[in-house]
This record gives sequence, C-alpha cells and structure tokens, in this order.
Amino acid sequence: MRPALRRAGKGLIVAGCVAWQFWAHDSVGGGQGGTLPAVLSGLLHAACYLFLLWYFGSTLAPGREPIVTRVARRVHGTLEPPMERFTRRVTVAWCVFFGAQLALSALLLAFAPLHAWSFFVNLLNLPLLALMFVGQFAFHAIRHPDLPRASPWQVLRAFRKDASRSRISANSAEVR
Repeated sequence: MRPALRRAGKGLIVAGCVAWQFWAHDSVGGGQGGTLPAVLSGLLHAACYLFLLWYFGSTLAPGREPIVTRVARRVHGTLEPPMERFTRRVTVAWCVFFGAQLALSALLLAFAPLHAWSFFVNLLNLPLLALMFVGQFAFHAIRHPDLPRASPWQVLRAFRKDASRSRISANSAEVR
C-alpha cells in the first residue's frame, strides 16, 4: 500500500474514532442511539485501561525490566543507573494514571449523572492521556535535565518496535 494511502487510512480511522466518541457522548443526552454507544465506549475504556495497567504493572515485577526502561534502552542504548531508576518511576507513574482513570470512571458511573461519566470517558480521555505525556516530558526536562531525552516520535517508534518484537518472540515460542 502506498504511504500516502496508508496515512489517509490511519487519518480516517482516527477521525472515525473521535466522531464515535462525540456521538457516544451525545447519545446520553437523548440522541437517537440511546445509551448503548456510551456504554460500549465505557466498556472499551475500562478494558483498555485494565489491560494497560496489567501490562505496565507486570513489567514492574522482580526480575522483569519495566516497559519504559525497555523503550528507553531501545532509543538510547545502554542506560546509566539514574536513568534506569527514573524510567522505573515513570512506569509506576503510568500505572497510577491508568488506575486513577479506572477509579474515577467507576466513581463517576456509580455516583454522578450519566452525562458526567460519559463526558469523562468519551471526551476527556484523550486530552488527559495527552496531558500525562506532556507532564512526563516536562518533568523529565525540568527535574532531570542531565538525563538523555527522546522525542515523542522516537518513543512511539521504539514502543512499536518493542511490541512487534514481543509478538515475534511470543510466536516463535509457540512454534517450539
């Protein structure tokens, strides 16, 4: 597939996902779809954050390399001990973020009006995720200016390579 077509396809997928989120939230306010789209979005939100919490948290187990450390190693090569400590703490911070997203979503669902929960799950989700990324990069730049930094694009590329290598090694382990 041509790169321009691939980018356009990805753009359409992103636009469709964003449109779904707005439609799902609008459905709570009396739109024709009822609350089903909002509920489906809420289930997807919970499933994604539970998976991310489990995935990031499982890499913090003894004898495992934290996911942020692994990605930093892919970007920078060998890491000094201060960078390893920092990336471990960043992995913990992401786990706290994922857990807070789940807890706040559950509390809003239980105690707030449905439109407030839907607003959080459908419309605030991506801005809060972006804010976490920005906060992480700002904290790194301010608190640890001596540690190596990477652009968000380098991080995403390394994370994608890590995920594809994990799939390849998992598939080769299944074959054995």
